[in-house]
Amino acid sequence: MPQNTLPTLDCAVIGGGISGLTALYAIHQKRPAWQLRIFERQDRLGGILETRTENGLLIETSADSFITDPTPALKLCKELGLGDDLLGTRPAGRRAEVLCHGRLTPIPDGFQIVGARKLLPLLTSPMLSWRGKLRACCEPLIKTRAGREDESLAAFAKRRMGTEVFDRLIAPLVGGIYTADADKLSMAAALPRFLEMERMYGSLYRGLNFEAKQTPQAAQGSGARYSLFATLRGGLGQLLEKLISNVPSHMLRKGAEITNLRKQTDGLWQLEVNGSEMCCARKIILATPAFRSAALLWDIDAELAAALKDIPYASCAVVCLAYHKKQFRQLPQSFGFIVPPCEQRPILAASFASNKFPERAPDDQWLVRVFLGGACQSTVLEQSDEKLIEIATNELQRILCIRDAPHLQMVTRWPQSMPQYHLGHIERVERIEQNVRRLQNIALIGNAYRGVGIPQYIHGAMKAAEAIVETRLD
Repeated sequence: MPQNTLPTLDCAVIGGGISGLTALYAIHQKRPAWQLRIFERQDRLGGILETRTENGLLIETSADSFITDPTPALKLCKELGLGDDLLGTRPAGRRAEVLCHGRLTPIPDGFQIVGARKLLPLLTSPMLSWRGKLRACCEPLIKTRAGREDESLAAFAKRRMGTEVFDRLIAPLVGGIYTADADKLSMAAALPRFLEMERMYGSLYRGLNFEAKQTPQAAQGSGARYSLFATLRGGLGQLLEKLISNVPSHMLRKGAEITNLRKQTDGLWQLEVNGSEMCCARKIILATPAFRSAALLWDIDAELAAALKDIPYASCAVVCLAYHKKQFRQLPQSFGFIVPPCEQRPILAASFASNKFPERAPDDQWLVRVFLGGACQSTVLEQSDEKLIEIATNELQRILCIRDAPHLQMVTRWPQSMPQYHLGHIERVERIEQNVRRLQNIALIGNAYRGVGIPQYIHGAMKAAEAIVETRLD
């Protein structure tokens, strides 16, 4: 078939997760006359975001909220008319706990991810030995590192806070976000805020206290900055539904896998859909995992494809369980707990959905989400659903003293869904971006590049959409 007889789109978006949908929405808003399509290989849109409802329960099978600072996710919700449906975390219980020698212990007040804003709570915490406490309290006295070469989370945390605080607090806190191997996770890529604190203030203690004075919300709670988190009344699926409803339905193609991609001599991109159907696009956005983008681009730019393929991924599973409140001797009062690798337990963390946000479960029920897998539990998806449920329920029974089995059990598997920001990640991404600029009329977005949070997904998608609409259609 001659090239110029193929149907031609102004822009094709490959991948129908939150990044791809946001990019499609943004381009349609700026260029309503453009011919656009989004191609999603699965039978549902939304990617790794999914909200389910069952028997009065509102269940998030992956992320359940987003941070409001930085602001892209908050701004998008308001732009879409969802401002009245925004929910903050419940004021009561804005804290997390950590499993220590089999028992739940509060994370010391003022401890945030990798550093402490208050020293007295560290000194009085039962989870640390006196040697560990004194070493952590020396953090303001530790000299800053002279070099600028990339440093792993483990190296940074042990250097500043000591091995015991790293093992008991930092490794599980960061592991709950990145499902990563701390010896390989790049501080510059994953947690640059704390590197900058060290450079500017000489210590994390001084940096966190300065930040707290500037932003009172940052001073609240421990662990994650729960006062800055928000969700939607109908769950994050409500955001997906609103994005979908703001573009014409003919632009949305589900069950449509791009099986081959070529760049023609006339500059158009030629897409093969489901192994047979062909179309062209003047511009494309790849909102697919890095390894899928690599496979599509291998024959077009092998150097770019190789850099994309070098981004490793981890898998995880989420087991959602619902109990009747009468099954508890005492209901937990926090938002959840994290499990240090040194505890050698088969779960990463548990999030108490009923405690964290309102309207997640009937008043007499209690909803919890248990996380398994990650880079350090790489074989988790080899287990059957029944085995994963058994692991999750047994761990909760031991830790929370729950009587009897949950009345709802739901397993969601996320294979190869969490990109790993290993040492050198920033340099790798910069090489990828250079090659993408050289190809022209293409953008790469998603969680593989510059952040794994929903605000980062949305910022990257909006930025790519802006660049796509600003370049001329040839």
